[in-house]
Amino acid sequence: MIINRNIALLLILFLLPLAGCSSELKTYPTQGKVVYKDDGSPFMGKIYFEAVNAPHTRSMATTKADGSFSLSTVREGSGSVEGEQVVRVDIDMPDSPDFKNRSKVVRLQYLDFITSPIRVNVEPRNSNFFVIEIERPKN
Repeated sequence: MIINRNIALLLILFLLPLAGCSSELKTYPTQGKVVYKDDGSPFMGKIYFEAVNAPHTRSMATTKADGSFSLSTVREGSGSVEGEQVVRVDIDMPDSPDFKNRSKVVRLQYLDFITSPIRVNVEPRNSNFFVIEIERPKN
């Protein structure tokens, strides 16, 4: 079966843009700083953002010594997806469910997306910066 040359050309022109489509998630640069509310000292650990809306995409970063972070979702430093995010933190400890020791550094409510009271909104722009304030555990 021979296809008309014009039809073949039209098919190629129609399908070519589809070949260049990317399934990569659209993310926006998201940085900030995690500090303790009482004295502004930096929090050392990990920070996670989870989109409130499906598919609940997560991004994460490890804070630097000054508490600063730059979130990654699909690649290093790529940021977060647009929209409302729930924020949780975790301290740098060996992988274990040792919540008793974690609770000496940060309130347990911040360690889970379900109980974390922190919410932020990532905007579709070239820079999103958040100062995340957390409370120390009550003694």
